Amino acid sequence: MPTLVRPAMSHMASFVGAMLEGYSRDTLRPETPEGIDQIAKNPEWFLRQLNDPPTTIVLPDGTLGPRVAETRLWYVEGDLFIGDIAVRHSLSPMLEQWGGHIGYAVRPSGWGQGHATVMLAGMLDHVRKNLPLERVTLTANVKNAASIRVIEKNGGILEGEIPHPWVEGDFGYRYWIEL
Repeated sequence: MPTLVRPAMSHMASFVGAMLEGYSRDTLRPETPEGIDQIAKNPEWFLRQLNDPPTTIVLPDGTLGPRVAETRLWYVEGDLFIGDIAVRHSLSPMLEQWGGHIGYAVRPSGWGQGHATVMLAGMLDHVRKNLPLERVTLTANVKNAASIRVIEKNGGILEGEIPHPWVEGDFGYRYWIEL
């Protein structure tokens, strides 16, 4: 049975395999062959970046900004990497606008199997036990019906439609989940 764990070396080969099959950690910046190759050649470095991230981040517009604290977990079964989920402990003004507290992704071979729904439920339990948050916000692109269903199955209440801050003419939905 799959479980949420901290990213670990035992899952790195499968993580790289997921990227090769089309898994992307970021919906705005797809994985590149060069990036995948760098991770495959330097898995220890990559894991350090995940488990002890830097205090700054490159924003979608290319500028450098402060990084909010987050907890990142991988959804795995044995050595098989299935997906990734992270909770941000607080929100920057940009994350209040788009992104929210929780983001997740499932490798393409795991789509349509309920993994994201279980991952989000598990992360909500983690937040209830470990963070002083009373509710979390999540955003989903209006075209991402699968993510919308995942959020709604986990108690997401639609706040409204919001413009995408970096993609002209694109929109998303903002949801709240009470904890």
